[in-house]
Amino acid sequence: MLELAGLDIDDVDYVDLYSCFPSAVQVAAAELGLATDDPARPLTVTGGLTFAGGPWSNYVTHSIATMAELLAANPGRRGLITANGGYLTKHSFGVYSTEPPAEFRWEDVQPVVDREPTTVGLVEWEGIGTVEAWTTPFTREGRPEKTFVAVRTPDGARSLGVITDPDTAAATVHDDIADIAGAKVAIAADGSATLR
Repeated sequence: MLELAGLDIDDVDYVDLYSCFPSAVQVAAAELGLATDDPARPLTVTGGLTFAGGPWSNYVTHSIATMAELLAANPGRRGLITANGGYLTKHSFGVYSTEPPAEFRWEDVQPVVDREPTTVGLVEWEGIGTVEAWTTPFTREGRPEKTFVAVRTPDGARSLGVITDPDTAAATVHDDIADIAGAKVAIAADGSATLR
């Protein structure tokens, strides 16, 4: 996207990274080569999703409007806005400036995407696999409730499961699953998971 605009990330003066979750900002910053702690170029021009935007995917409208005002007040500067959806799997980028581009540029990146390795996702799977990632939500009282696990099967596919035992869920908050069970988990036909 920057290449199509004839720019490098260092040519961008203002940035607004989509901020649905801290991890979305961290991942985008890392992939774009942006520092997360640069006071000269903060990662938002709006204050972030918790302070602007609203329902129905409206946050980026605020990003664009704020960026347009900022660029109008600072001619010759450039801005970058990102958005994402899904599980950080759908991306949108916009490069903005007071200087019009030389010509319309568009590139179909699907062939590049199609060459990337993929992982088969299994909706129903039963067996012992290796925990790839996990997250543990808390109850309103502040106690770990359960743990959702993404699991790699022995043949490399991916499936999901849920650990419903509150004590095990609490252990996943305080310790690495690899330290608890060597990252091995049994998934039952109903999707329930048990550390091995």
